[in-house]
Amino acid sequence: MGIYLDSAATTRPSDEVIAFLSDVMTSSYANPDSMHAFGLDAEKRVGHAREIIASSVSAKSGEIIFTSSGTEANNLAIFGAVETLKRKGNKIITTDSEHPSVYMPMRELEKRGFEVVYLSTKGGKIDITEFKNNLDERVILISVMLVNNETGCIYDIPEIVRVVESANFSNKPYIHCDAVQAFGKIPIDLNKLKIDMMSISAHKIHGLKGAGALFLRKGARIIPQIYGGGQENNLRSSTLNTPGIFAFGKAVEENVRDFHKNSEYINGLYDYAVSKIKEKCPNVMFNQKNGAEEYSKYILSLRLPNVRSEVMLNYMSSRGIYISSGSACSAKRQNSHEAKRVLLNYGLDKNSADFTVRVSFSKYNNTCEIDEFANALSDGINKLAVY
Repeated sequence: MGIYLDSAATTRPSDEVIAFLSDVMTSSYANPDSMHAFGLDAEKRVGHAREIIASSVSAKSGEIIFTSSGTEANNLAIFGAVETLKRKGNKIITTDSEHPSVYMPMRELEKRGFEVVYLSTKGGKIDITEFKNNLDERVILISVMLVNNETGCIYDIPEIVRVVESANFSNKPYIHCDAVQAFGKIPIDLNKLKIDMMSISAHKIHGLKGAGALFLRKGARIIPQIYGGGQENNLRSSTLNTPGIFAFGKAVEENVRDFHKNSEYINGLYDYAVSKIKEKCPNVMFNQKNGAEEYSKYILSLRLPNVRSEVMLNYMSSRGIYISSGSACSAKRQNSHEAKRVLLNYGLDKNSADFTVRVSFSKYNNTCEIDEFANALSDGINKLAVY
């Protein structure tokens, strides 16, 4: 299969998930809304997965709404909240480096007459002073990601919450967090993190594509965006993707059990990759700067000397090594500026952004693969660099 270093785009389903699915795909395929015993068994299994996922972030099972993806969860949160709260104000605060599934809904809301403030994330940090200056009674929604999918930077959501709570507005805005790149990789405790909504996705933690979820805190209200049979407490109609949900629960169960072991392993792998790249490719720059920001060690952002990212990606692929230049969701479909938006707002100039690649790790990677990657990167720079 080669060497897969693009787990921020999607992860390989875990061995346990695959083994589990081989059983449930044939033993529990009924519609969980059916009233017969077979359907009730599927409904029970869905409930079990919901409880596992809720427990992993200290939420209640009734606060988890299953969706088809992190993108759908983000859209449901944003449009659902805005439609609920629009009579109280028309101002939204987000950041300039959100995933397209948050950024594009914000652009659409601007077309509908909402005022959207895009906070600076230069250097991998939210400008809290800018946030305070823009926070007023007209703000109905704040949407800020927890871990950036391109740079790996961790944004200070607890500080955002603290500022909102200290403002003590009569109409408190909803706080939404895209935690797709954070869930299962850094600790999340929703008893402590007082946000109203949070989006997560199964395929980033060794589950299957086609399953995501939105945490909606009890008491928060949103308007559904899909109407039909009234599934998910009338908030997301559609027959549930039971295999995806069962696998989601299994992946979370496995992740919770192995969280500390996996974290230590990824930290070591990241540090090994940094040292190996420095040894083999001394001219490569690291976009993540120690001390400048907090970041997830599941993602490593590299600036190449005189080799465009697309050229290096093709070269690596020819050698059976798979990396990326940024978000897989926008790589093929957006214009060049949008494709590099996050890196430009991080503080890179256009040339540096064009020469940046993303390497992302999972528990299935090892140091031998890092050695091969570093050697190939060195060879590629020597062969492809244009001076």
